[in-house]
Amino acid sequence: MKTRNLLLGMLVVFCVGLSSCKKNDDSGNPSTGNGTLSLKYGGTSWSASLAVQGVNTSGVINVTGSDSDARQASVLLMGVTQPGTYQITSGSFNQLRWTEGLAQEQTYVASGILGSGTITVTEISDSKIVGIFSFTGYNTNGVTKEITDGKFSANF
Repeated sequence: MKTRNLLLGMLVVFCVGLSSCKKNDDSGNPSTGNGTLSLKYGGTSWSASLAVQGVNTSGVINVTGSDSDARQASVLLMGVTQPGTYQITSGSFNQLRWTEGLAQEQTYVASGILGSGTITVTEISDSKIVGIFSFTGYNTNGVTKEITDGKFSANF
């Protein structure tokens, strides 16, 4: 009887402890992370539905989003500290990527080596970035894909 009462008492304390914990509100959608990422490819609209994460580490900003069909997009900016338009050109180190599936040839990249594009940052702070983008990306077979109407927003 003592053991049963002790276990019951411990259960009550545990339940009270759980119910009194403060909920962590990071103002992010639990299913999409802390931002949004969308684009158009071949006339088809796409939006990240699983996760969008933004990271700003030592001047490198990366916003990445994905969905349940292995599609993923990424915006990578180097040394950007203010709003403006940034080109994907040789030596810029900025990069845009679109992946349509799991096969290697389903990833299209615009970087300082191949492809071209533009990233316009409309808002940036120590905790947030917002912008638009478009690019022509190349896959491993040299095939190009046009990505248009790209939009991103993420908290760091």
